[in-house]
Amino acid sequence: MTTRIDEIVKGLMRELVAEDEALVKAGLILERAEVQFEVASQKYAAVRDVVAAYLGRPPCVDDALHYGLAFRSKDRYRFIHMAPGDAIVVILKDEDEPMELNEIAKAMAKGGLSVTLRTVNAALMNTTGVEKTEDGKYRYVEPEGRELPFE
Repeated sequence: MTTRIDEIVKGLMRELVAEDEALVKAGLILERAEVQFEVASQKYAAVRDVVAAYLGRPPCVDDALHYGLAFRSKDRYRFIHMAPGDAIVVILKDEDEPMELNEIAKAMAKGGLSVTLRTVNAALMNTTGVEKTEDGKYRYVEPEGRELPFE
């Protein structure tokens, strides 16, 4: 003989099984979406690098506007799949004033390249043309006789 509590638990278990099924289906959709995103982001990075070769730097929203086009992402993926040092060069060249470590990291993340402060710091120390100012900020100084990655 089943009790009222057993009937309630059985009903709740049915609901839980249904939610488990929904969660499994959602997980499969998420896995497919992650694969699609990876493929799309790799293609984007490849085309971006070709455009960068022509422009001498990675393209941005303003470049698209110049050609009567618009990036729907608003530069959200500008640095995706880019080496941290290359992104740092672009960021520092875009800025008129020296930047702090955390500002550089935020700019990288805003452009789709999420890295730790430790990674940013290492890239800053190992990237030609990056100089640290007396107040602990960073700027880019064009190295003499050196070709840049996007030129």
